[in-house]
Amino acid sequence: DDAVRRADTVIKGLLDFSSSKTLELNLGDFNPIVEKACLLVKHELDKNHITLVKALQEDLPLLRLDANKIEQLLVNVFMNAIQAMPDGGTLTVRTLTRPLTQRGHGVGTREGDRFRVGETAVVTEVEDTGTGIPQDHLDKLFDPFFTTKAPGQGTGLGLTVVQNIIDLHGGTIDIANRDGRGAKVTMMLKVRVPATA
Repeated sequence: DDAVRRADTVIKGLLDFSSSKTLELNLGDFNPIVEKACLLVKHELDKNHITLVKALQEDLPLLRLDANKIEQLLVNVFMNAIQAMPDGGTLTVRTLTRPLTQRGHGVGTREGDRFRVGETAVVTEVEDTGTGIPQDHLDKLFDPFFTTKAPGQGTGLGLTVVQNIIDLHGGTIDIANRDGRGAKVTMMLKVRVPATA
């Protein structure tokens, strides 16, 4: 039975991964998607004694996005954060608008850069007070089938799917350890995402 359940989990993960190739883009508000994703993980938050802190900027600019895929992305990120806090903690979700004034991860002046200096992005930050990420794992987090979970606990496809969804939206994602304790996920989406993204 355990082997069948593990196989089922892997197959579902593969189907999620393979189905994330196209988008149904619509103009929408990002914050209601965050709210819905928070509701979807509420049971896990309560069960693990995790406090949810939301700091959502009002009147964010509308984005062209696939709401279902963004919701899937957020639930994956939230679940990873929850699983990193087995003894409870705080999950903080923040949305804000950021003018991009300097070069950085995915931001520059070259043709291949996702964002250009001078553009505006909607930024989502997800912070946890969990165990953090071992330094030697940071470069592997988005690799397919890479997982730190026990056998049968994860497929190693969650963050690969997240990266794929962000790529399809023309955005960026970065995961780093926080200065104090835990990890921080930073996602950026263009305020004017092209319809062909």
